[in-house]
Amino acid sequence: MQRDNSPETPDATHPITSEELEPNLLYAVLTYRGELATWNWAFFVPNPAVKPLGNAGTIFHVVDNETPGDWKFEKESKGVIASPQVVAIIRLADVSFLGEYDDIVGDDSLVPMFKTIAIPALGSIASAEFSSRSWFLDAIAVLHDCGVVTCDDCWLLEREIRRCAFQAMDSFLESKGWTAYRSEQCT
Repeated sequence: MQRDNSPETPDATHPITSEELEPNLLYAVLTYRGELATWNWAFFVPNPAVKPLGNAGTIFHVVDNETPGDWKFEKESKGVIASPQVVAIIRLADVSFLGEYDDIVGDDSLVPMFKTIAIPALGSIASAEFSSRSWFLDAIAVLHDCGVVTCDDCWLLEREIRRCAFQAMDSFLESKGWTAYRSEQCT
């Protein structure tokens, strides 16, 4: 990770200089929703068999594409580094202890953890406040409880990810693509 040696920013998150992602890592991916400070939040594991890393992999997220407010969990095979909507990619944790790529993204590893997160029913009071961000933060708590990531404070992680996304928006809006970061709050 690239660091600014300035004493004013000793704990600041700075962009990673790598042009591709790393294998066996879990990433947060924020994609542009059409408004300046709104993003879809998701998890991503790159497929190490496809180069450059990040050009293919598995994304885990919730979507409400068909009916607004009718959220559904999805696991999709897709790449993120070539997507025109990706704003920021944040390295969260090494998940190699879960096995090889197929084990990590398989139905017996991360998926059951993600499926434990309650998704409110369409029309409920809870669904009015539900979002991909709230699902993502609940998922971080589950992943922490299951020993997949270490994140002692989801609120600080959310602030860090939002800060990264705001920093990345300048490049994104200038059509320069996404920016990668490494989380200081999650390992």
